[in-house]
Amino acid sequence: MSNFKTLMICNQNGSVQSIIDEREFEPVRQHRLRQIRKRAARLIEEAVPEFKQRNIAMGIITGSEKTALLSQINAIRDYCNGLEDEINAVTWDGKDETRAAACDAIESVSWQYGG
Repeated sequence: MSNFKTLMICNQNGSVQSIIDEREFEPVRQHRLRQIRKRAARLIEEAVPEFKQRNIAMGIITGSEKTALLSQINAIRDYCNGLEDEINAVTWDGKDETRAAACDAIESVSWQYGG
């Protein structure tokens, strides 16, 4: 049994093209998780710069400002965790004929955060 899935695509000019899907399930999952985590880290840094995060940790920023900043950080983290849960919920039965669909399901989990 082949490790690849061959897809036949009909081009606009009517010619047929073969595409071999070589994706492996676990590397696709790990790659997508890394992408999501990097996006969350970047968004947290944009919303609450590192110096403000340090000032919160040292107790320099307190009160309502601290509450507002932590709320922004936690909203992004919660969203990221939800996407990670969606990705980790995708299962694959180990069969070659279902591997591409499982990889597609993982890759379909996309960042839509608007917070």
